[in-house]
Amino acid sequence: MRTSVIIAGVLAIGATAWIVSGQVGGADRKAVANGTAEAQQQAPKALVSVRVRSVAARTRKDYLVVNGRTEESRKVTLRAETDGPIITVPSIEGRIVAAGDVIARQSIEDRNARLSEAMALVKQREIEYRAATELAKKGFRSGTKLAEARAQLDAARASTKSMRIDLARTTLKAPFRGVMETRYVEKGDYVKAGDNIAKIVDLDPVLAVGSASERDVGSISIGEPGQVTLIDGTTASGNVRFIASVADPDTRSFRIELEIANPDHRIRAGLTGKLTLPLPEVRAHVISPAVLTLADDGRIGVRVVEENDIVQFKSISILAESAEGIWISGLKDGDRLITVGHEYVRAGQKVKAAPETAKAGS
Repeated sequence: MRTSVIIAGVLAIGATAWIVSGQVGGADRKAVANGTAEAQQQAPKALVSVRVRSVAARTRKDYLVVNGRTEESRKVTLRAETDGPIITVPSIEGRIVAAGDVIARQSIEDRNARLSEAMALVKQREIEYRAATELAKKGFRSGTKLAEARAQLDAARASTKSMRIDLARTTLKAPFRGVMETRYVEKGDYVKAGDNIAKIVDLDPVLAVGSASERDVGSISIGEPGQVTLIDGTTASGNVRFIASVADPDTRSFRIELEIANPDHRIRAGLTGKLTLPLPEVRAHVISPAVLTLADDGRIGVRVVEENDIVQFKSISILAESAEGIWISGLKDGDRLITVGHEYVRAGQKVKAAPETAKAGS
């Protein structure tokens, strides 16, 4: 009995001691945990590291390249100015004709006889007018009769002049140096005033014609040099001679004409080619497309590190692409562009910026 009481007491004391020890140990562990959390809250967060590169603008020489074709600088269709049969057509299609060369002649028929008759009438009217003048001076002829004689003389002279013009119209000549592209008549054909005789085109200079968009037309000026590359690889240089002031209503583009010297007529009209026109030089920056990012509103841009190592978003415009990268506007010289880590930071965030070794195209 006594032994049982003693064992029971020992067990009770041990249980009590175990419970007390657990409470004390738990309190200690809780205190340690609370201290660690407080220490973590008080410790500063580590800054995100990024690599940056200072950018510098470069001069960019760009060209506008448009599809086009060659055209004659001018063309004319000769038409008969009087009625009559064709008696000769000395010029041959496809041959070069000089200004003043005879293209075709019509029969003069009775024009010479009628001209001689008109000239004789002029001499008669001149005699009558001189006589009327003398009589009027002596008072034997009224002023009305003198005026009538003068009118008859003027009419005879006008008729003679008209006949001379009609006679000259029987010979059709080239108005300028060019190629007789088409001949519409043959010897023996009877033509009336207004009928087609021949078409002559001027290929010196020849024109290279293209169209510029609304965005690019303002960058081109009359007189600037340009070049055309034809479909066979032939190149020729010239100068801009015309820029349309009104857009084509269907394409909203503007006609451009490049004037090219072509003394040997080796460049024909109607050939397909590409016009290359220089654009004004601009200052721009070249960056890798990998650093581009989007703002929350959809704007395209890049992230830079400004003063106090704060990240900022800068909107940019892409001007062109090249083997070096993309040409952009929107940055200024000295901006520190984030080249590594830009996808992990946001505008307004403070970062740890480390310089990057400059690369080609920066």
